[in-house]
Amino acid sequence: MRQKRQEVTLELTTEVNGAQWHLFGFSYSTPDGQFSGYLHATSPEHASYMLEELKATAVLDGQIIETGTCGEP
Repeated sequence: MRQKRQEVTLELTTEVNGAQWHLFGFSYSTPDGQFSGYLHATSPEHASYMLEELKATAVLDGQIIETGTCGEP
């Protein structure tokens, strides 16, 4: 049985506490291949700092098994 395709949608720009946060992409390599991810930051410099913090502090939360709208009733 084929599973229904689900997508996660990310805002290109969002406002947080009056500041504009923009979507940035990053790439990484593992023995399994090249992959990519995304993060929001206020500028390219901020994104580079965020990526450094991500590399230093990231932990795996688990597999995402369902998509939906976050933060809205």
